[in-house]
Amino acid sequence: MENINKETRRQVVFVSILVVSATVLYFLSLRLMAGIYCYQAENFLRDGHYGLVVSALKKAVYYQPEDYKIQRELGNACLRLSELHQSGKTAFLLAEQSGNCYRRAAELNPTDAESAYGLAKAETRLEELYLHLHPDETKSPYQAMTYFEQAVRLRPNGITYHYALARYLYKKENMSELFTVVRRLIRIYPPAYPLTKKEAFWSPSVNEICKSGLLEAVRDNIYAKHAHFILSSVSAEEKNWHDAISHYEAALNNREFENTAGNYLHLGYLYLKNEQIDEAESFFLHALHISDDVEKGIERLYSYYKNEGHFEKFYQFYQKISPNFALSSKMDILIARSLTDMKVYDHAKNILTELIRKEASAEAYYWLARIAEAEKDWDSMELAIQRATMFDPKNSQYHLIFSGVLNRLGKFDRAEEEAGLA
Repeated sequence: MENINKETRRQVVFVSILVVSATVLYFLSLRLMAGIYCYQAENFLRDGHYGLVVSALKKAVYYQPEDYKIQRELGNACLRLSELHQSGKTAFLLAEQSGNCYRRAAELNPTDAESAYGLAKAETRLEELYLHLHPDETKSPYQAMTYFEQAVRLRPNGITYHYALARYLYKKENMSELFTVVRRLIRIYPPAYPLTKKEAFWSPSVNEICKSGLLEAVRDNIYAKHAHFILSSVSAEEKNWHDAISHYEAALNNREFENTAGNYLHLGYLYLKNEQIDEAESFFLHALHISDDVEKGIERLYSYYKNEGHFEKFYQFYQKISPNFALSSKMDILIARSLTDMKVYDHAKNILTELIRKEASAEAYYWLARIAEAEKDWDSMELAIQRATMFDPKNSQYHLIFSGVLNRLGKFDRAEEEAGLA
């Protein structure tokens, strides 16, 4: 009797294992089928066949109806298909399907921000299509606001969701809420400021709100260095050089190990714009000492001084710092250019002539030609620019200038030839 009971128990255990195995295999087969159709959908999506994407994902949903990610992807595909139809009943029905899929995904996973955001987009689409299909109506029964707020609530640092909500509020002309969202957006992510300036809702009022958000970011130490840089840039646009300098210095005092020579050059330039020459040159010199490319830095400084019309100050600064660095002949040409800007032509010509005596170059001859042009010495200009074309025959600008001076001298055949070469 005992042996019979043991045998019976073994059979029961065996049958139970078979049942469990069959159940596991069944669910694995469902997941496998869903995966196959999802893979098909990805391939169709890559080729832009949204109708086939929808069809494949519907089959995947059939095998895995409780998978919120598949429901969400089906919502995305239906919404994209609706947008491709632009308007009409078909577009409306597809948007409805999209909303239903997102809603189901949100029910399956209430904490999924992407599903809430998808539902907001679908609802926005339905709002627009409803008013298009019912021109006599002034208000749509569809309201996306709740879902946008839900997406932001689920992902409070979601930049995309904040932007989408801000655009929606702008369309609804809800400016007070728009300002709140923009301030929060800039506070949590100051680098969003340049992108915000490109939005349709940008205005002087929004700019002020952004500045408030940036100041809050600084206070709360959220991307503080970046926020100070942006505040400096905003102040510079307003020609408030004092604040521009203050914020830029605060940025450089934050995470100092990230500072570059370019940062100190820019700070010096802000001082230069504010007519604080000594302070500017102090930062310029520091920047050059830590720079990996001193000559490039000096060229940048030349453009700074030139922009401010301080040609003589650049020359004086260069004379003061040049003994501290091993500089190439390229800098001799630069200083000759600065002397040309100051209309000190003889000194500039002497520098270029001495440079050519050591090592002739197209650029040196080019600047001799420019000096000759300023002095209206056309014969000297012709000779200098001709030599520039000889040293750099592929430079179209040199040939064009040569053609111009030949025309002025009445040498039309040669001028035409040079123009052709240009």
